[in-house]
Amino acid sequence: MKNILIFLILAILINEGLSQGQPWRQPLKICTSSDGINFSYFQTFQDSAGVPCVTRLPNGDLISAFQWFRQPVGSPTWDRVAVKFSHDNGLNWTQPQPVIMNGFPQNFTRPFDPALAVTDSGKIRMFYSSELNLILDTSINTYSAVSDDGINYTFEGNVIFSLSDRPVIDPAVIKFNNLWHLVNPGTAGNNNVYHNVSNNGIDFSRAPDIISDMYHSWTGNFLIFDPNELRFYGSGMGICYSSSPNGGMWSSFAGTNVMGGDPAVIKTGDNNFLMIYTGPPNPVSVNENVSVSENFKLHQNYPNPFNPQSVISYELPPLNPPFAKGGTWGGAKLIVYDVLGNEIATLVNEKQNAGSYSAEFDGSGLSSGVYF
Repeated sequence: MKNILIFLILAILINEGLSQGQPWRQPLKICTSSDGINFSYFQTFQDSAGVPCVTRLPNGDLISAFQWFRQPVGSPTWDRVAVKFSHDNGLNWTQPQPVIMNGFPQNFTRPFDPALAVTDSGKIRMFYSSELNLILDTSINTYSAVSDDGINYTFEGNVIFSLSDRPVIDPAVIKFNNLWHLVNPGTAGNNNVYHNVSNNGIDFSRAPDIISDMYHSWTGNFLIFDPNELRFYGSGMGICYSSSPNGGMWSSFAGTNVMGGDPAVIKTGDNNFLMIYTGPPNPVSVNENVSVSENFKLHQNYPNPFNPQSVISYELPPLNPPFAKGGTWGGAKLIVYDVLGNEIATLVNEKQNAGSYSAEFDGSGLSSGVYF
């Protein structure tokens, strides 16, 4: 008997009103959990923002830093790192406040992709990316700045990590069992993770890369789950995590119930976890549907395993107000990949019935294995 596991991703296109590549359209979400896997109580943490991190200060307060796209576009605080504080273990948060970076070189672009850590002396150190050009090139390196209050930072002047032939982006940092770990996701076709270690949190040396794959992104943050387990929360088919006993050897990824990206997770109690992550884009016109997923229907053999003799059928709701006044569905496409990224099959089905849409794929010809 065949054993087939298929992970499903839905891409829904609307012919008008959809814009791509605009991170200011995405909000940060916040949720809680009792086990670090199953999260609930989803709320908006901050609109027009992304790339969050969160850590606990010596006085017990929480601080979260993130990239804030404060409207209007191009304002002095547009695309700047901002912070929020919580004095009650994450229940309530202050209004966002852009950080002030003192001594920052004028020929550098703004800091981005922040990661926070508390130094051994109790100061707040921010690790971040910066560059000489507004393009993703080899001038992007990881730098640091230090602060007493979490708002006013002083540029520390040294490159924390750089590579001569590729950019270094999106740092994540943690001190685990007396050793500091700094990771950056692989770039320029490298799926592995750049790994650096330090005894003092500022002078890092290169360690062997962490082995990863094309299906999981190490854009996220560390969490000390307990004294014997370090976790990294990243994304793949939703937000997931990998575990390590020492920061160098990592398990395969396990999933959570959260769909999003760039997660930051912190323990707020023995059985209490808080996650801040980048959510899906907000709509920008009446032609976009904010509740497509609630009206989307998936028929037959879900969840997995998938019976190869069955048919996967997707159905989209009729495109009538309030979904997309005057618009039409741009279509639906089902693409099946094997674990090596090879495209196995592609189906575009334009079958419509009374305004609804369905796409079908017969998997009876697939060999046993895992597919996306």
